[in-house]
Amino acid sequence: MQKPVSGQIITDCSNCFTKNCSVLKNCTHECLDLITQLKKVGYFIAGQRILMEGSTARGIYFIESGQVKLYKSDNRGQDIILRFGGPGDVIGIDASEEKNEYEVSAMAIVNTTVCYLDYQSFMALAKRFPELSIELLKFYRKELAEIEQKSLKLATMTVPQKVADAILTMEAAFGSEGPQKPLKLVLSRQDMASLAGTTKEQVSKIVSELNSQNIIETRGKLIVILDPERLKE
Repeated sequence: MQKPVSGQIITDCSNCFTKNCSVLKNCTHECLDLITQLKKVGYFIAGQRILMEGSTARGIYFIESGQVKLYKSDNRGQDIILRFGGPGDVIGIDASEEKNEYEVSAMAIVNTTVCYLDYQSFMALAKRFPELSIELLKFYRKELAEIEQKSLKLATMTVPQKVADAILTMEAAFGSEGPQKPLKLVLSRQDMASLAGTTKEQVSKIVSELNSQNIIETRGKLIVILDPERLKE
């Protein structure tokens, strides 16, 4: 992980707006004060890997700002995007305790700031503060439900449905700049293919068809959803 910028003031977790949408939202002031003392801050530029599937799991990351994609590689070495992370989200917590390694890779899509806690410190806090443990269980339950849903989609959807679903997933992750404005999440066609579980060529073809039908509008890599109901259909 990159080191904090020299002289950078580390935000007090009690005053951080992202704690309200993370596993820390119900933590006591005592718990948050301890995390403030223990955490480190890291900065990652767009395209930089934050953690790598199969590498030794050393800790967890709370996203303070930015956009992150989480992905796994299949047996052919092709990446499959599982989900996205934004401010308040947690990554790295899904490491296998038996293998002590990260189960997924994570990469910054845009310049991203994260707060880092080593596993020993985090697990000690989870044992000491039950409200943190409860939120962890909720997090795992949500993650499992999303993975199961994604597996079902990849197994049953047609290619056009997968691409349409990928665009809706991009919107759900970070929204848009406003009605009939570009999505805030900008992905390459290859990344869209990794999200949809298809090829870059198929994505380009379906995106072009959706564009010609005035369901979406493309401006380079930017995507504007013109008719969300038709896209959902």
